[in-house]
Formats: sequence, C-alpha cells, structure tokens
Amino acid sequence: MPDIKSIQDDSYYSEGDPSVQHMLDETYARAITINQSFWSEADIDTRFKVGDQTMIDDYYGNLPAFRRKQFNFNRIRRVCNLITGFQRRNRKSTIASPVEHNDDQASSQWSKLLFHVQKEADADVMVSEAFEHGGVTTGMSLLNTWIDYSKDPESGDIRVDHVPYNSFLIDPYFRKKDLSDCNFVWRRQWLSKEAVKNLAPENMAGMIDSMQPRGNRDGKFQFMSESYNYGMDNLLSYDEYWYRDMREATFLIDTQVGLSREWSGEDEDLKAFIRAYPQLEVRKHLVPTVKLAVCVEGKTIYHGPNPLGLDRYPFVPFLGYYEPNIPYFPWRVQGVVRNLRDAQFLYNRRKIVELDIMESQVNSGFKYKPSSMVNPRDIFLEGQGKGLAMKQEADMNDIQQINAPQIPPSMIQLSEILGKEIQEISGVNEELLGSATDDKAGILSMLRQGAGLTTLQVLFDQLDASQKQLGEVFLELVQKNYTYGKIQRILGEEPVPEFKTKVWLQYDVRIEEGVNTTTQRQMQFAQLLHLKELGLPIPTKTIIQAATLQDKEDLIKDIQEQEEQEMQAQQAQMQTQMQVLEAQIQDLQAKAVANQGLGVERVSRVQENRALALERISQSKENRQEAGLAMAKTMKELQTIDINQIQQLLGIVAMLKQAAAEDPTEAPTEAAAQNEQSQMPQAFGLSNLGGGQPTSL
Repeated sequence: MPDIKSIQDDSYYSEGDPSVQHMLDETYARAITINQSFWSEADIDTRFKVGDQTMIDDYYGNLPAFRRKQFNFNRIRRVCNLITGFQRRNRKSTIASPVEHNDDQASSQWSKLLFHVQKEADADVMVSEAFEHGGVTTGMSLLNTWIDYSKDPESGDIRVDHVPYNSFLIDPYFRKKDLSDCNFVWRRQWLSKEAVKNLAPENMAGMIDSMQPRGNRDGKFQFMSESYNYGMDNLLSYDEYWYRDMREATFLIDTQVGLSREWSGEDEDLKAFIRAYPQLEVRKHLVPTVKLAVCVEGKTIYHGPNPLGLDRYPFVPFLGYYEPNIPYFPWRVQGVVRNLRDAQFLYNRRKIVELDIMESQVNSGFKYKPSSMVNPRDIFLEGQGKGLAMKQEADMNDIQQINAPQIPPSMIQLSEILGKEIQEISGVNEELLGSATDDKAGILSMLRQGAGLTTLQVLFDQLDASQKQLGEVFLELVQKNYTYGKIQRILGEEPVPEFKTKVWLQYDVRIEEGVNTTTQRQMQFAQLLHLKELGLPIPTKTIIQAATLQDKEDLIKDIQEQEEQEMQAQQAQMQTQMQVLEAQIQDLQAKAVANQGLGVERVSRVQENRALALERISQSKENRQEAGLAMAKTMKELQTIDINQIQQLLGIVAMLKQAAAEDPTEAPTEAAAQNEQSQMPQAFGLSNLGGGQPTSL
C-alpha cells in the first residue's frame, strides 16, 4: 500500500473526483465477468486444497442426497506440500550484475543492498507464500512492493505483502509476465480509519473520520472474506487503481557518441550541466508510465503519478501454468490443483462406496415370514447382541440371513489406482523430489533432485522469472528513494560514486542458489564435507561455520589453537628437515667440487699419457733393433760351436732320464728337469735364440 502522504503537490488530490469513479465503474463493468470466472475456479481450487471437497455442487450435484456423506480423503495437500516444501528448502538469492561494463565493486554493493532489502522486507517468506497460493494452488497471485515511512521518514523502508487472487481485479488480456502490456490492476483492502489516516494526507483526516463503514454494499470483490460481513463493523474499503499512462520525460543526448539518458534532476541543475557539457542536447519525449488513483468508500483521496517514482506496476505476478494464447481466462491461468480436482473427487467417491459396501457386509438383511415372528419390527434391529423373538409354532427356517456377496479384490485395487492417478497427473512423487535413503548428500543429492524435477521445471522457471522481476523492482526503489547516507550505513563502506551522482548504470538481476534457511545451510555443510572427502582444500573453519551448531565461536577458537600448535610442530619438523637437507646439499656440493678437480686433473694427464705413449713407442723400436742385433750375434756364435760337443751333451741327458725312470726316489723333479734343460742352452750360449725355443741345426 503506497504512502501517498509523501506526495507534496496538492494538485494531485481530488476529493470525490467523478471522473475517477466513472473510470473505476467502467473498468469493473468491462472486466468483472472474465475475472469472476477466474475467481470461481480459483475458489474451488483453494477449497479442494484445504479439504472442502464435499459441498461443491459442481462435483457432488449428481449424487443422491442419501449418498452425500461428509468424508474427505485429501491427497491434494500432500502433493502441494511436496512442491512448496522443496521450494522452501531451496530458496534462491537475488544478485546484481552490470550490463554496461564490468564493474565488480558496484555490482557487489548492489548485491549487498538487494540482500539487505530482501531480508528486511521478509521477501523470502512472501515469495514462498505467493508461489504456494499462486503457482501451485490457484494459478496466479501478486506481490505488492511499497515504501513504509513509519521508522524512516526520509528514505523509508521497502516492504512486500502478498495479494491473493480474490482481492485484485486485473486486465484479463495481458500476455507479458512483467505486466508491461497490462492496462490496469485494481486492488481492494479493508482497513480501519486509523490505518487509512496514516496513509492519506493530513488534510483528509476530517473526511475519513466522517465516513461510516458500509460493508460490501457495492457488491464488488464477492470472493473476499470481508464480503461475507465477517468483522465489518469498523473497516473501510480502500481501493488502489493502477493504470498505464504516458508522461513527458527530458533526455540528454550526447551528439558525439550518440548516447542518451533521462534527466531526473531539477531544471536549474540541468542548465548548469548543459553549460559544463555543451555537446549535450536536450529533448522531450513521451514515455509509458503508471498512475494511481486511491478511493476510500467510493471517494477519491488521491489521483496522480506513482508515489514510488517508478514507471512500472509495483506488483509482481506469480504464475503457475500460463498459456497466454488461450482466449478463456480461467483456463489460461492454472495451478497444480486445477487438474487434480477430478481425480480427488473420484477418489473420495470411491472411498465412500467402499465404506458403504464394508458396512453392509456385517449384516446384509434377513428373509423371513412375518407370521413367524412375535414382533416383525425386530428384524430391523441394529447393533451387537440383538435378538429375534419367534412364535412357538414357527420353524427355524422361517427366518434366514441373507449372505452378502464376496467383495472382489479389484474394487480395493481401484482405489489405489485412483490415488496414484493424483501423483501421476501432478508429476510429483518421492523419487522425483530426491527422497532417497542413501547417504550421498551434497552435490550428488542436488544433481539427483535436478534430474528428477523435469516435470515440475516449468513451475520453478516461473518462480525464478517472478523473483528476478521482484529484484528489479527492489533495485529501482533503492535508486529512487534511498539516500546516500542510508546506503552507506547499509553497506558499511563507502559507496561507489554513482550513488552520489545519481547517474545509474544499467544492471541485470540474476537468481542464483543462496543460503537462506537452516535446512539449506545443512545442505551446504554436507556439500562441503563431500568436497573435503574428494580431496579439495576446504578449510576447517569454513566447514564449521556452515554447520548448525551451538557455540560455534568457541569451537572455532579451539580448532584454531589446535591448528596453531600443529602448525608450530610442523614448522619445527620442517626446520629439522631443512637442516638435514642443507647438510646433504653441502655434501653433494663438496663432492661436486672434488669431482670437478679430479676431472681437471684427469684432463691435464691426458697430454702426459700421450707423451708417455710416444716415448714407449720409440723405446719399443729401439728394443726391436737391439733384438735384431742380438740375433745376428747369436747366429755368428753358432757358427763357431762344435757339433760333436752338442751330441755328447744330449747323450748325457738321455742317460740321466733313464736312470731316473729306474729309481723313482732319486728321479729329479719335473721342475728340476725343466730347470736343467733351460740351463743347457745357457751353458752353450743359446739363451738369445728368441722365445727359448730350440734352434734347428
């Protein structure tokens, strides 16, 4: 609900403006038929979800009165709880990313601001509520954003509230999900006089005090609970009529680079800005905008521009299954419940029939002769221990019990089949939502859930689109209403210059996974543990901070002290290892120096060895020359030796060998014989005959 008290221009106020009332009446007459058909279907959807499934004439009108038993076996709520419960466990965060250029600091500060606004406005709960009532139950509901000036009169605080299906009248021909082609949105509330005076201008207080609550005398918005006169003694009807219009805007065009931007400052500042930048050109242009008319009990108290300063609706639609090309509005917008109503009705009806059959199995009746009974009415007695009095002359076969037919098992199986049809139609079951019993938590669980939610992905895509649109509205509200001081206080640091100059860059809002709930924090804890098991260097402090434990600060402090002690021990061990390593390195360096000296020495001895080899070659030549000379001398001496002396000497040797053979004890040893043979040539001057071989005579 916008605070129109913040508007200072009195020309916007028009008490009892007949043109506004005529516009509202004409809009209501043109759109009520189509909207009321949607309200009717949405009302049935809501009643089916909560369990009111027996008094709906559209479904139970064809049953006889005696068979309309008040039995409900609500299986729709469980399906809805599975879908909405998954969304509540996996809420997402809204972050900002720059479009014009990559400015990480500015986008980071905008993300912090969006997170702050989302938490202060309790937007997470409101998004879940809108998704449950709009996306799952009825097919459409709205979130309304507004500024609350009760605690901050200067900038205000952004607030969000849920608008159910039965409290707004919308243009039934809109097709775009961001409502950019929607012509009007009419919202009705029922407020006390004090609440209305808190929103209206001060000069309207007397008129509001004079108003008398009339209840729902105009007959509009019939599906609101206040329309049934529930506590309507002191409540006034408060109508907000938002509609699209045009306004004249001032644009600054840079003729050098061809860029344009709307000027939102004062005219005096504009003239100074043009003098500083003469290349800029000023142009007037019509742009689409949204205007507001506020009526209390049929009297107009405000009609003018959007008090929030936006050119868009403050509403964000949350849709379920949306088919914009269907001409029938009640079927264009549907929730999950819409297609489950028939299966739920048949399931209830089947259960009632089964219970009727089971009850009739106890006693199916009697066949009897009325004349055989003392009181024929006793045959209709019910309950345990009843008796039938027969006449004395009656035969026992005059009264016989009628045996009930056997119930076939297929009848019971039919109920089970109808129960499963509800899950099959909705596309929801435990496996699709990842309700496995193994211990593979974390990333594997998310992958499994993501792979199983294919049949429901359209609902979650619609939710992401709506949450992104809500983030865009938050971003514009901060730009239009928050002061530089408040932004600095929220960020806890100096904002980027654009917050002071009000020359805003263009940003895109993205929806990503975020840690918003305790359950999701537990999932993050399981994911970190899984990454730790895979070997990734996840710090222990990060894992403990993600855990949902009490006194985590003390635990983190103890862990840090233990890690410091272990680190000191590791450092001491590393120092010892470094010393050993340095000693080994020095030893290797010394060996390297020694090997290097040995190599130099060996290199220096190469020349010496080469000279020695040459010397030995020359010496071998001299030795060969001396051997040739000795050979010549020996040949000359042999010419002078007497042949007869040699023969005598050989004979003596033969005799000695024969004697040795006859007397082994005196036989000379083989070594002695060889020695003697070797001495024989020396005795005759034959030692220089080369190699000790006998020379042929």
